[in-house]
Amino acid sequence: MAMKDSEPDFRPVLNITIWILAASSGSFLGLRIWGKHQRGRKLWWDDGILIAAWICLLLSCILQSVDTHFGFGQRDADVTSQDILDMTRLVSVVAGFFLVLAAAWSKTSFALTLLRLTIPTKKCFSVRGMIWFAIWSTNLAIAASGVFQWAQCWPLDKLWRQWLPGQCLRLGIVNGYNMFVAAYSGLMDITLAMLPCKIFYPLRIQRDEKIGIVVAMGMGIFAGATSFMKIFAIYNINRIAAGPEHVVVLMILGTAESAITIMAVSMPVLRTLLMGRDKT
Repeated sequence: MAMKDSEPDFRPVLNITIWILAASSGSFLGLRIWGKHQRGRKLWWDDGILIAAWICLLLSCILQSVDTHFGFGQRDADVTSQDILDMTRLVSVVAGFFLVLAAAWSKTSFALTLLRLTIPTKKCFSVRGMIWFAIWSTNLAIAASGVFQWAQCWPLDKLWRQWLPGQCLRLGIVNGYNMFVAAYSGLMDITLAMLPCKIFYPLRIQRDEKIGIVVAMGMGIFAGATSFMKIFAIYNINRIAAGPEHVVVLMILGTAESAITIMAVSMPVLRTLLMGRDKT
């Protein structure tokens, strides 16, 4: 069934935006790996986890694009059959789960990169402790969100076949927790982005080097801002009259959050490559 002319189609916006984000973050990641190879540096845990995060981001983008082919981004009434509607819901759940993994792992890579830039001394003990706290608390909070995503309905397939008999947690409970995770995740993003100021300010390196590294890592602030924006998107979905545009916005913001984090983690390596020095 074709969409009526009076009803907007959000699928082109979703596809264009997520693939720009995937391509941009993939380019930054590729340059990061190439830069380390050029400088004769081996890949470390933060690199491996960052690669895994981008793969999850890529898989989510593929699934989101496939889902738009079946009708994701349209109103339910415009989808041609119940089976296709069920399929779009299932694919969107899987795509969302990959975004959860991408968010958790990209933030972990960000934190691990900071750990490598701090010397384990008494002065840096509090900084390293804060980083480890951010790693564990953020991963636990996001992991619980992933569990909620799959365990909110019983039987399981009622999650995408909403017409089946069974029960689901109230949408307000699930979205309420997801709003908390978005807020906490954004707070940790901003905290980690500000830590380079404390790490590098006391060091005896050139001022422009300090500023460059801090600004590069400070891109994580934008990831935190994106995470905060997800709070409002989730709130809109929780409303009774929420339309497909609100779900599309949430998927775009979820994609942007991980993509920006991947670019932020890659910035210091790219900068040192351009400057002809290797600080990581």
